[in-house]
Amino acid sequence: QARDIPSLESTSTLSAALSLGTISCRAVWNGAQISKKIATDEYQTNSIDTWIKELAWREFYQNALFNFPELEKGPYRKKWFNFPWGNRTDWFEAWENGFTGIPIIDASMRQLKNSGWMHNRCRMIVASFLVKDLLIDWRWGESFFMKNLVDGDLASNNGGWQWSASSGMDPKPLRIFNPFRQASKFDENGTYIRKWIPELSHISTPDLLSGEIISSERKGYPGPIISHKIQTSTFKELYSSIN
Repeated sequence: QARDIPSLESTSTLSAALSLGTISCRAVWNGAQISKKIATDEYQTNSIDTWIKELAWREFYQNALFNFPELEKGPYRKKWFNFPWGNRTDWFEAWENGFTGIPIIDASMRQLKNSGWMHNRCRMIVASFLVKDLLIDWRWGESFFMKNLVDGDLASNNGGWQWSASSGMDPKPLRIFNPFRQASKFDENGTYIRKWIPELSHISTPDLLSGEIISSERKGYPGPIISHKIQTSTFKELYSSIN
């Protein structure tokens, strides 16, 4: 369960080694199988099984790109070629620099800018926000990630962004992450947000998670650049109009 909590050291951190080839997926897969044999309780077994599934996702994306090389250039679902992106450069700059005014988004992007890495849960949140809230082409985000991630892997990065954009092979065609609900569920004490946005460390946890911070308490931190409710409503209308 802890793998989704970005404030914890609860992932393998092997992604960079896997992407650079300093360790093979086969080696860590075999290591997981050995670990499973010596697991002492159901929690350990379930944890190992979950990690094995994540390795399988990685291999799925490798296989997908090998067999469908056109994925590197654009969406798997062809209707997405007709989506009328807004592509506002000022919104993209706010997103990439961690100044959208949405705390969980900005904390995630600042982690990436400062460390070259971002927790997987946060990658999904910021990707959904870029596409479904800011109405910016997912390929902008994909390119930015590849330039900044120490574990940047063409297949996994492309697959992850197409999953978030709903343009890929995933059977569920449309998903939208609410950043405030995501923050409340996976950073319930605001620990992760406070670490990466220290200017908000004095804000109460409920206000920090909801983003409802009065201007006098912001200390230079910006107000939200968009309304999640309005923007996602606009996105749904645009999505329903393409064919």
